Parts: sequence; structure tokens; C-alpha cells
Amino acid sequence: MTSIVIVEKTGTLKNLKWKVFNAEDIYKKGGFKTNKGFAEQTQWNIELKDGTKYYIKLFGKKEGRANQENKYDMPPPVDKDLYFGSCVLINYKDAEGVEVSDLTTSQWEKCYEHLFGGFETLGSEDSEEEDEDEYDDLEKTAEGYAKDDFIVDDDEEVVYETKRKKKLNRSSRSHISTSSEEEFEYSSELEEEEYI
Repeated sequence: MTSIVIVEKTGTLKNLKWKVFNAEDIYKKGGFKTNKGFAEQTQWNIELKDGTKYYIKLFGKKEGRANQENKYDMPPPVDKDLYFGSCVLINYKDAEGVEVSDLTTSQWEKCYEHLFGGFETLGSEDSEEEDEDEYDDLEKTAEGYAKDDFIVDDDEEVVYETKRKKKLNRSSRSHISTSSEEEFEYSSELEEEEYI
């Protein structure tokens, strides 16, 4: 029983056990009905730092329908190529690619990292450095807010604008049917405003 890796079109990796390996049926493991356009795309010959060697072949389709693109980020030299549907990764015992060997997702991830030249763990250096806040040097209020004129203190006087009211006399209100004295508030867009 051989273990291979399926790269689904969503970009997720899946282990698959293959009872009897048959090179002519690789396209079926990729989920295709026919082998039309399904072929070997590249081979990576990898030797990890621990001395483990992998000879991994990528099988897939370069032509397909819209919205069937494989979202997985393949390593060089096929990192700029576009694949459709699922792809299949198979490990061989030697560079000639005659006899198949097991490949799991964890093994592929080690090879993937090696092919990209290694990855840095982000955040390890960031946590060691102290972040200096630009507001540390500002004077603070009793509540702990920075006094940067953004928040108004409670003891500061706030000036509000008042609306002007005009009292109309009886003669100018002759068209109004009510007899009581009323105060009208008016505003006009053309009215001149006072500026500070």
C-alpha cells in the first residue's frame, strides 16, 4: 500500500492510501474522469539536512474551466504555473521514477519548506522588542487619557451657539388664524453666521 498526497483545488493537502499503484490511473486519484491533459508537470529531487532524499513528481492539469483553479502555492520552478482541479504528489525511490515510495503530508511540508528556502517564524523577534507608545511622554488626565486637546476636560468651559428668535407683531401675523402671541424660531441658509 502506497501513500500519496492529493493537493485539492481548495489548496488543502490530503493523505491517500493507494492499494495497488498503477501509473496509468494517477488521474483518477486526482478526481478526473479522463486523463486528457493530466500529466507529469515537474519533479523535485530533494535532500533534506538530515540526509533524507525525496524524488517527488507533481501530476496535474494546466488547462481547465474557470473557477476550477487550484489555489495551492506550488514551489519553484512551477510557482508561476496555474493548475486546474486537484493535483497529485508521488514520491519515488530514485530519480528515474520507477519504484514508488510513501509520501505523507508532513513529509511534503518539510520538502515544501526546503524548496522555498526555509521560512522564518514571524513574531519571535517582535515579542522581544518593547513597543514604545508615542503617547508615553504626554501629560495624562486623572482618568489616564493623554492631554493632547482631543478630549475636553470636564472643568473646561464649552461654548455653544444659540439660535436667534424673532417675535412677530400682530400686524405681520394677520394671515395666521391664531390669536395668541407666539414666538417663531427661524433659520435660513443665506443667514450670515458669526465666526470666532
